[in-house]
Amino acid sequence: MQTEKDRERSEVIYNKLAPVYDHIMKDVDYEDWTDYIDGIIQYHHPFGNRVLELACGTGTMALAMEKRDDYDITATDVSAEMIRMARQKGKRRKSHITWMVQDMCRLNVDKVFDIIYMVFDSLNYLHTKEQIFSVLRGVSDHLADDGIFIFDFTTPNYSPKIAPLLDGEHNAHRNYLYTRSSTYDRKNGIHTNHFVVEKKDPVSGRSIDRFEEIHKQRIWSFQEIKIMIMQSNLRILAAYEDFDFSDASDNSDRITMVLCLE
Repeated sequence: MQTEKDRERSEVIYNKLAPVYDHIMKDVDYEDWTDYIDGIIQYHHPFGNRVLELACGTGTMALAMEKRDDYDITATDVSAEMIRMARQKGKRRKSHITWMVQDMCRLNVDKVFDIIYMVFDSLNYLHTKEQIFSVLRGVSDHLADDGIFIFDFTTPNYSPKIAPLLDGEHNAHRNYLYTRSSTYDRKNGIHTNHFVVEKKDPVSGRSIDRFEEIHKQRIWSFQEIKIMIMQSNLRILAAYEDFDFSDASDNSDRITMVLCLE
């Protein structure tokens, strides 16, 4: 079970990283990723329109999804600062998305949904089976009888490849400078991204703030995830490899799961 200390730590981490989050994610092809998730929805639940996104960050995916179809979208994140930025982006685009601060391990929305999705390997931020079971229970409680839950995660095949590519990354965005070190502990299955962010005065260029954030992801295997789902109130409709509709395997780098109620 996620402790109060864990929840508060998550909020603090993402509140601090929010100003540079979009820039860190600048190489993510949100349009293709959104097309992929929308394609899964159209294949598995083409008439569903009530959509809930978990761990939405600054709302880029939700805003892209809103353009795809007549979806009624609620987007949630544990970070109040991320949601504040998402609301700002939504206002600029005249969006009708409902934005909410929600912990995905303590989901409490007074509504049921046809589609619930969680992407960008957010599941890997859950380090214990109890946390994953909490998410699966919350999804079960908020899913319509014929609804689907879509989520992805990265596997032990992926982190050894991507960690060396991310290690040493440094960049500037507006008045911020950031660097990232990235390492993978294969023995313990932990992928660590260590960010150092420095805020500069826009006039003098002097440093006026500096903070560090350490993000640790638990890299679950396909078999571990399948066993946990079997112990929940959900069942597997499909497991896809990477960003296509091929069946996932133990050798897949990224796996996208599609679940429904038992």
